[in-house]
Amino acid sequence: MADAMLISAQTAEVTMRNIREGGMMTTGARGVNAPDLTYVDAARTLIAQIVEENPGRRALRHVSEIGSLPLQNKASLRDDEPFSLHVMLPGENIETFERALAALIKVFAEFREDDRMIRAGTRKREGWLKPLCRVEVSPPDLWAQIDMGPMQYQFGEFKSAVNSALENDERFRLGRQSLCFVNQEVIAKIADGFADTAEGGN
Repeated sequence: MADAMLISAQTAEVTMRNIREGGMMTTGARGVNAPDLTYVDAARTLIAQIVEENPGRRALRHVSEIGSLPLQNKASLRDDEPFSLHVMLPGENIETFERALAALIKVFAEFREDDRMIRAGTRKREGWLKPLCRVEVSPPDLWAQIDMGPMQYQFGEFKSAVNSALENDERFRLGRQSLCFVNQEVIAKIADGFADTAEGGN
């Protein structure tokens, strides 16, 4: 995961340890008998690192506040878009941001050869390009979004600039532009670790 997030292994370990000590990561034996990382574990680690490059003890707060944001646009999700979480993983829990992010990692790990993934990507002379997707988080406003092209999953309350006089005031505008994001390359690299583990165990 450290390579995927472009951080040092030590930073990733500290982030995961702080989340684990807060009771929000899989625990068990140490060493060779240690439990495998789950998709939710990976999602929580990524959330902490999206919000802050070196979160330290703040990692648990980031996961608690951002990870628990509820899905807001469930009623508008369509079933006619093949490359989408609720179509590719019917019945999967995507009711919160951390669960939906875990599902996205799962899609990239377990559906790499699926026609829906291939069609959503782009074929070029040098090979196949991964489907475009973007994970966005606004920590000050407590909202997040998973953008999978034609399908978007929105979490927390999205705030429109027209609803706030402060956001139209030049004195405050810069302070409102706090948007953290990662793209499909980060998600795919994290997913590769799960896929490689599964292949190695077979």
